[in-house]
Amino acid sequence: MSRTSTLLQLTDSALPTGAFSHSFGLEAYLESGEVRDEATLLAWLEGFLATQLTHTDAVAIRRAHVASHAEDIAQIEALDAELTALLIPVQIRAASLKMGRRLLEIARDAFPSRIVEEYSTAVAEGGCRGHYTIAFALAGGGQGLDEETLVEAYLYSTLTSLAYNAVRAIPLGQLAGQRVLATLRTKVPAAVVRSRAADPRHFGAAAPALEIHQMQHEHQRARLFMS
Repeated sequence: MSRTSTLLQLTDSALPTGAFSHSFGLEAYLESGEVRDEATLLAWLEGFLATQLTHTDAVAIRRAHVASHAEDIAQIEALDAELTALLIPVQIRAASLKMGRRLLEIARDAFPSRIVEEYSTAVAEGGCRGHYTIAFALAGGGQGLDEETLVEAYLYSTLTSLAYNAVRAIPLGQLAGQRVLATLRTKVPAAVVRSRAADPRHFGAAAPALEIHQMQHEHQRARLFMS
């Protein structure tokens, strides 16, 4: 299998990780009316990209990819523990683990490698929790995908999933969703660069308003999404 086809499979919206059932706090903004149309959705996704995706997810993928290349399970175990502590909202942490464990299950068959097997074993034995960003990095890294490609692909595929969910939930027309994604596509490369230069001390930096909304989501009276 070529690296391009590997990347396409790994980022395919049809990959059954459960991403379609998560909004990562977006639904709380829909409930409050702060996100209600194309313009406000774009603004929210740009903010999400600039904060949590850049300073937590992208950095985690970079660290996991380095550990994958070195086949260093100790580094991965340490990163897994950090992510468990950093993802404070209960639903966000649960989403990371549900999607991560599902992706690990898929990866053992579709993207097999020694490091995927070792992390899967550590999760099964309770030594690790099984976070999505780590599973993504190990699945891709184990198939020879480079760090920069994985980070960019992760960021864009996450934004795509959220945009599709918003098209259903707001609701928006499909063309509006594509216009949002076209704009975001121009923002992703800069986020990739920022994540590469990020201060290690800022790993997990989050926007307080985002975390508050993510916490509020579990108390909503009615929900379309699990997070």
